[in-house]
Amino acid sequence: MNCSNCGGHVAIDDKFCIHCGHNIKSEETVKEAETQDEKICPNCSTKVKDDDKFCMECGHILRDKDDILNDRPQNDMGKETFNENSETLEKQTAQNINLKNEARNLFNNTTKSIGKFAGSEESLDLNLKDMFSEVFKPHSKEESDEVFIAGTKNTTPSLDEVSEEWAKPWVFSRVFLAFAITFAALWVLGAVFENANAIPGLIFIGALTVPLTGLFFFYESNAFKNISLFEVLKMFFIGGVFSLVSTMILYNLITFSESYYLNGTMTVVDAALVGLVEETGKAIIIVYFINKNKTNKILNGLLIGGAIGAGFAVFESAGYILNYSTNFDISLIDMIYTRAWTAIGGHLVWSAIIGAGIVIAKEENNFGFNNILDKRLLFFFFSSVILHGIWDTSISLAGSNTLKYLALICIVWIIVFILMKAGLKQVNILQSKVKDIKENGDK
Repeated sequence: MNCSNCGGHVAIDDKFCIHCGHNIKSEETVKEAETQDEKICPNCSTKVKDDDKFCMECGHILRDKDDILNDRPQNDMGKETFNENSETLEKQTAQNINLKNEARNLFNNTTKSIGKFAGSEESLDLNLKDMFSEVFKPHSKEESDEVFIAGTKNTTPSLDEVSEEWAKPWVFSRVFLAFAITFAALWVLGAVFENANAIPGLIFIGALTVPLTGLFFFYESNAFKNISLFEVLKMFFIGGVFSLVSTMILYNLITFSESYYLNGTMTVVDAALVGLVEETGKAIIIVYFINKNKTNKILNGLLIGGAIGAGFAVFESAGYILNYSTNFDISLIDMIYTRAWTAIGGHLVWSAIIGAGIVIAKEENNFGFNNILDKRLLFFFFSSVILHGIWDTSISLAGSNTLKYLALICIVWIIVFILMKAGLKQVNILQSKVKDIKENGDK
């Protein structure tokens, strides 16, 4: 007979191969066990009984039946275990890939569905790294001057010069930095030099920084560059104040729950009413300024809505900061910080969405009562109302209000970016219309 390991000739009664040392007896025992369906020791492959606790040949401890190999030698079992682990890993990897694909498909389908209301049936494909690539680059004074002088008669580009590419705003970051430095200097006056006169400045700059920074982001993202900074600031201050006035008038027409009047706790219905009243109050002023500017451009609607919302946010936050820091056991700086970072996903963007919705609904004409029930406007209006209402409820996410706010901020900015994409697509549509008119006129 021959050795199964090296192929060398061995005698029938040899226990080991004289050429390579292979255990011939063990191999024969394994083969016998396989044919007779018997148990073998996992250490030396000697046949053992089911009730044996030790191998009679090598003394290996047989702790339980799982340690006794059945039907195959140990090296084959190792191979099978490896194969099983490989298959499990492949399945887990495939499942992870499927989950990622499902999440991507869900995102694409959702953004497509939302985009349809804005006239764009494409999914949102946004490269934020590229969009904000100019933020960390050095820029000259002349470059910033070009941004600030946009929107005048001499600086507004013609329609065929308007780019349909995503804007790469950067001035907003310098605005934020300027306000942050101002706030830090006022804090030094108040905290280090104990000058109480710095407190009003701290409150106002603290309330102003984020909303105005966000407004400059919308200003730079307006590809048409047809609204001047002076007009934007007018809408910011005047529109912001009058939106508060209209909101207070509407508040007198509704009644909240007893728990709200007794201890200030909002029910879900109360929060929904707050969202409805405040977004309606701002929408009234947004309609006025959109009709005044006679614009049919989605990016203009985002800017005008953002201006009114930013103004509303600044005046409201200043009041909250003063009230809570004086009447409640809350630090002034903590309150300013909270109102500042949460403003990223608050009135600024809720109003911007409504502004875009109003422009989409009215199309070429002035907004009128006949546009109120337009399903496109209703979708974007109630998106803001619902997001606002959830924001104000006591409902948390995984026990954390911070996580809830972060989730809502992500959702609202996704809607904003969808509207921005629709606005850029509109550039191409308007350019095509003008081209067709010129061609028909030449014929």
